Amino acid sequence: KIKAELFFNKFNIFERLTFFYLILGFLLIILVFVNIFNQKLQINSIIKVTFSLIVIGFILHTLGLALRWYISGHAPWSNGYESMIYVAWAITLSGIFFSKQSNLALATTSILTGITLFVAHLSWMEPQITTLAPVLKSYWLTIHVSILTASYGFFGLSAILGFMTLIMFIFRKNRPHIDETIKTVTAINEIALIVGLAAITIGNFLGGVWANESWGRYWGWDPKETWAYVS
Repeated sequence: KIKAELFFNKFNIFERLTFFYLILGFLLIILVFVNIFNQKLQINSIIKVTFSLIVIGFILHTLGLALRWYISGHAPWSNGYESMIYVAWAITLSGIFFSKQSNLALATTSILTGITLFVAHLSWMEPQITTLAPVLKSYWLTIHVSILTASYGFFGLSAILGFMTLIMFIFRKNRPHIDETIKTVTAINEIALIVGLAAITIGNFLGGVWANESWGRYWGWDPKETWAYVS
């Protein structure tokens, strides 16, 4: 475990992936928009290479999470920093999931992943691997938090796809092919919202079960539970 932690700290995988995701995301989104406005331009081979690199980044991201789990002995989403890197993982997963339907989904999620990882490495976030708080020493940490936090990835995809759709509406005049792109992106957006809503609903109910096991009550109106109810 000591050797694994030294290796983990030396390579600093999540910080390195920040700019990797951002560069690929911006490159891909430029290519997608160029292709929307100039359909004669053949960029499929470049898009495939970019997609492959993002998948490689996602695999490294997954291995980084697995290594942190092994070193700490608990699921890597127990504090603010770990939640951010897990949300970034979920965002990329949602982009890869919808990449066959739209390259725009993959491009936007790659940018959003990079931004999320950037926020995770700001000075007020603590990346140090620490011991788990007693209240979190439960199998519900793995189940409840993983499902709930994964929903943020799909909601993040929906938010940024909605923003991109509004941009495409600006340029759709006399360009009927953009309407087809808007329809595709909107369909993906709806599916992502449904997946996100299902995950956050299940996660909130499981949170109530965990609260009952920890504190002997399913619900109390503390700020976190109030906003869980709002969501």
